[in-house]
Amino acid sequence: MASVKEKVRVNVYIDKTVIEDAKRLSINLSNSLETALKSELETKWLERNQHKIEIYNQSIAVDGLPFNEDDLCI
Repeated sequence: MASVKEKVRVNVYIDKTVIEDAKRLSINLSNSLETALKSELETKWLERNQHKIEIYNQSIAVDGLPFNEDDLCI
């Protein structure tokens, strides 16, 4: 069963012309903002964790995966 995500109301200030153009083109402002924020969050997460990811990848390259092929359930 899929869970319903809770939505909250927020106030944002956006250039009037941009809003008018978006409405004229039937762009859903809430969905567009949510999509842009998710993308920005992903980018920031990758930036903050890039060093840790590189260290992990280096350890895998040197030591291999922490399990053998028999452990995989494919």
